Amino acid sequence: MRILESGIFNVVNSILAFIQSKTDNVRRNSFILSNIDYLILFFIIATFVVSTFANTEMIGVISFFVPALVIFKTIITKGEKLELEHCNFYLLVYLLICLITNFTSSMPFQSLYGFMKTLIYFAFYFALCQFLKNNKKYIPMLFFVIASLISIESVIGLIQNTIGVENISTWQDTSYVNPEDVLSRVYGTLKPYNPNLFGGYLITGIASILAVISLFIEKRKIKLATIAGICLLMSALCIFLTGCRGAYLALFTIIIGIVIASFQIIFYDFNNEKLKKLWKTLIGLGSIGAVLFMFLNHGIFNRLMSIFILRGDSSTSFRMNVYNSAIQMFQDNPICGIGVGNKVFREIYGLYMLSGFDALSCYCIFLEMAVESGIFALLAYILFIGTLTYSAVKCFINSKDIITKILLFVPLISILAVMVHGLFDTVYFRPQIQYLFWTMAAILTVMIRKEATVK
Repeated sequence: MRILESGIFNVVNSILAFIQSKTDNVRRNSFILSNIDYLILFFIIATFVVSTFANTEMIGVISFFVPALVIFKTIITKGEKLELEHCNFYLLVYLLICLITNFTSSMPFQSLYGFMKTLIYFAFYFALCQFLKNNKKYIPMLFFVIASLISIESVIGLIQNTIGVENISTWQDTSYVNPEDVLSRVYGTLKPYNPNLFGGYLITGIASILAVISLFIEKRKIKLATIAGICLLMSALCIFLTGCRGAYLALFTIIIGIVIASFQIIFYDFNNEKLKKLWKTLIGLGSIGAVLFMFLNHGIFNRLMSIFILRGDSSTSFRMNVYNSAIQMFQDNPICGIGVGNKVFREIYGLYMLSGFDALSCYCIFLEMAVESGIFALLAYILFIGTLTYSAVKCFINSKDIITKILLFVPLISILAVMVHGLFDTVYFRPQIQYLFWTMAAILTVMIRKEATVK
């Protein structure tokens, strides 16, 4: 792989260097081109902002400017080079397999449509990797923007819960719940209105508030850090109010990650007895507070406990039926899959479904990947996540700088939380979540490269 990477990228970078030598003067003499980084940053932030209220098509159009401008900048800016991280090799393999799937699918045009959406997300990710590697100073700004949007959406969710918005979720089994304890599920402003989508969105971005808190503390801005801490608590509460059980499990993943990461920092980096005692006290009080919160909020508690009754809950039972059908679909198409995207899935699923209810997807992103593109695509994606996670954990342990640890931990825990949520839902494929997810992946990739370069 290294030989192939070296040979291909040396040729490409040689061609780029020749073109750049001819165009660099034009770039430096143009006000717009010399400030193209600000234009790219604008469209990155614009993608995040419009994701909170716009439809899929509009979000896609805005986000398209990011890879387009990054490619243009790479071509005209002297010194810009293309590089391939180890983890990204597996991502390219996954993309190549998805491309091949289009030609083997019984519905090639619908599959091509799904592949193009995937290609847009991946282009956004690779563009951010290319852009941020020389603009790491913008990483805190991106965290701040995401944290602000998550906080605003959380406030909207809390208002929706207070005024008692109409329950738009069409699949919430309340037959075994006291009517007074039925949870009115909030959904924010994301389109289409969906509590599960809202929960997944909050899960993907909530860790950004942790980064903001840490950066404020480092700069001794305690009041701002306190405000950010309140926003963190509101966002966590809003996740519970979505009633999205997959988001509950993802939030627990984030909390466990915080406990483990803080333990490593307090007990190994600082090794201070007072801090150790404070850590133990905070963990103890936090655990007691979490248990009391769950027991005192019957609606949330009942919603959480419904996870464990399996077939006793119609929503869970429906998912189990979809899983069984999806496994049969995979068994019939184990190598190349049925084709990319939910358009193909919905058509093929009708031949396998166990009940009279249609399904938009597999309700498990890993099973969805296997069904759509086959076992090798799934393995390539797992290798991407696994390699990225391993490298991040290694850098986190070896780094002695606390802020660097935070900037490694935040995107890592966001990615892992989305994967946990994705075990039970497929809102991962929605653009609002995809763009935040790939931003986190790009930040983590850049931070890993930075630490490797420093070492």
